[in-house]
Amino acid sequence: MERITQQIIFTATVLFLFESLLLAQEERRFNFIGINPSATIEPFYEKGELDINVFPVVYQRSLTKRFDIRLTSILNLGLRNDGNEISHFGIETGFPIFFRQKKNKEEISKDFFIAPILSLTRNRVEQHNNFGLWIEPGYNLLFDNNFAMTFGLQLGGTYFAYDNGRTKWGNHFGIKIIIGKWL
Repeated sequence: MERITQQIIFTATVLFLFESLLLAQEERRFNFIGINPSATIEPFYEKGELDINVFPVVYQRSLTKRFDIRLTSILNLGLRNDGNEISHFGIETGFPIFFRQKKNKEEISKDFFIAPILSLTRNRVEQHNNFGLWIEPGYNLLFDNNFAMTFGLQLGGTYFAYDNGRTKWGNHFGIKIIIGKWL
């Protein structure tokens, strides 16, 4: 549990420093803060087992008139037949590229996008590191008061590197729904 706490502190520190550096160099821009409720079921899990992200925080920010960065925390509670525990922790980084260019960088990102995604996680239960690489077509829907929802479909592959030296590639398919607000 101590390692997980260290990972959470490290991730929060990196996000804070990244944001501080961006604010020091740029004019004021909107920042998206939201949640990405998610569950994972792997083919090798026993019947009834799954992971639920219990810390699904999302941060997104425009980098250019067409290009954003999105960071999503991963801290999965593994619900297993023989007991529950924290199973996965890591981060997912996405780079949404919007089809429609904004008039200026300070505008809120919305509309259709395509995003390359990189995910780095550690699975404590099955004892492996994951390197995920996929593509996500999606849509950012903006409501009044800067409330937003993002819908995406993730397709790609995940590389599993087990502690015992075994490695393998697996398919990745995910449905992404993010809810939050631009501040």
